[in-house]
Amino acid sequence: MTVDEYLSAPATGPGSTARRHGRARLVIGYLSIAAILPYFILKLAWVAGSTAGIATASPIDADVLWGGNAVTMALEVVAAFIILAFTHSWGLRAPAWLVLAPAWVGTGLLAPFVVTGPVVAGSGSGGDGSLAPWVGPLVYLGFGAQAIGIAVTFILYVRARWPQALGGRMRDRSGGPYQPALVFLLGVMIALLAVVTATRVIWAAGSDSGLSADQIANRGAAEWTADAGTALFAVAAAIGLWILVRRRPGRMPTWVPLAMAWIGGGAVFGTGLYPMVLLLIGTAGLGPAGSGEGLVPFVNLTQVVVGTVAAVTGIFLLVDLNGPAGGAQIPSASRE
Repeated sequence: MTVDEYLSAPATGPGSTARRHGRARLVIGYLSIAAILPYFILKLAWVAGSTAGIATASPIDADVLWGGNAVTMALEVVAAFIILAFTHSWGLRAPAWLVLAPAWVGTGLLAPFVVTGPVVAGSGSGGDGSLAPWVGPLVYLGFGAQAIGIAVTFILYVRARWPQALGGRMRDRSGGPYQPALVFLLGVMIALLAVVTATRVIWAAGSDSGLSADQIANRGAAEWTADAGTALFAVAAAIGLWILVRRRPGRMPTWVPLAMAWIGGGAVFGTGLYPMVLLLIGTAGLGPAGSGEGLVPFVNLTQVVVGTVAAVTGIFLLVDLNGPAGGAQIPSASRE
């Protein structure tokens, strides 16, 4: 039996508790989809040629803007698909990778807006200066609502599909067959997350060390808040992963470190992935040129690397957590 076959095992039989959780997933899921609609409708209007919410002409090439709007619309469709998978019974039967991979990336891209959204909403900022004041708050608060919705429906989804993974406390868990490898990976991730945390805290405190002249000129409250948020997510990921691998403190409910590792690791990955993609697109001449100067690209790349390692670690942790008696008993090849 492969890891994916193990993770894709069907959920346990329905009961009154399962039905209550199913109703909660539906309500929260459709509220999350409702949070997507304002942003999606606005992007659809822009793709169709509307100037709603556009105060002045953008300095970015029109074709690049159109392509960016089309891509972000597609990402919102993917987000809606993830939420539907989390809220309906057919999602419990879908291949694990098809649901978990985009959900983790989506959570990572959206979770930081929970931190930066209120700042942008309060200042009325956002975008490249060409948008009306109301657009930034609409977009950022919508993203934050989506992040919360995906995170909550994900927890309910895991509870329905892999009930043992969230049940009990850490002291009930025994080390699985991957424990030695997980301990090694934990050390690597803690070291990388410490680098990310330190640099983001320094920048959030107002230091210009390692920043290019353009980056310094464009920094404000939103950027300082984003750096502080990334540092916070990095710390959450480190703590969650440490608890899951070391299984201490024993009295802690299992779902707490699992949620910390999932959201924190995804946010570290997402906040590094997005600017790295923009930098690569700009370098290829397919979009606005991004800044490759200073330490920011190095820190972003570090976040992508540690986020990827955390994702791989999380797969094996989920297998271990969902196994009988808290440790996964994966059948050997001879018993498949």
